[in-house]
Amino acid sequence: MPNATPTLAELATIAHTHRCSVVATHHRRVLLDDTTSPLPFLGVRFGPAVKAVAARIGPADHRAIVVAVNRSGEAIAYDPTTDRIDSDVHRLTALDPARRTLGLATRPCRRPVWALANLVWLDRVLAAALDAPLGEPPHWLELRRLHPLAEAGPPSSPEVLAHHTRHQPTTWAVLRTGSIEGTITWTPIRPALASWFDEGSFARHCFASLPDLDIVVADLHELLGASGWRRVLSGLARP
Repeated sequence: MPNATPTLAELATIAHTHRCSVVATHHRRVLLDDTTSPLPFLGVRFGPAVKAVAARIGPADHRAIVVAVNRSGEAIAYDPTTDRIDSDVHRLTALDPARRTLGLATRPCRRPVWALANLVWLDRVLAAALDAPLGEPPHWLELRRLHPLAEAGPPSSPEVLAHHTRHQPTTWAVLRTGSIEGTITWTPIRPALASWFDEGSFARHCFASLPDLDIVVADLHELLGASGWRRVLSGLARP
């Protein structure tokens, strides 16, 4: 093995060829066997001897996109299906874990906290609807209590719940800190991983950890019936 640190393109090629993640130091290339990991490098932090990392993201076959990042923040994505290397990848969410392994910051999340609260609530509502007897969907009072930001006290209307959620002052920084300290328990990220992420990557991984919104909405429309779904829809915060 040559002593020179391999380029990002070389690392991406190695990761693709060997179907595993790659760590580059100034002495050698180290192949990591992470074939069982759905998201390579998650929760890992490398010391300064590691100069760059590359990881396969996507299906566990030859079609997986490979991302590579070095300590200077340079990054590429390699698409083996087209043999194309793209360097304009700063908005690629798949870069988040690779950047965090090197202690690099990730881009801020532009989605609001209330959008996550909406999705967490819909996921809980879906679980409750699936658990309910067939043809007997949960009533509004039960569904309202499932909302992560529901206030204690008399039941509120869907519109009041939506207004309350929309105007929560919580930021991603506050939400992440609360997740780390255990004072906020409704996020889908465990404390140790919340600490490993920074604000932007934490927010994006929260969204990625929940079901796709379109799928949840389609299922709830069928399970709750027209009246129940209208109430839930009215309880969602909006811009």
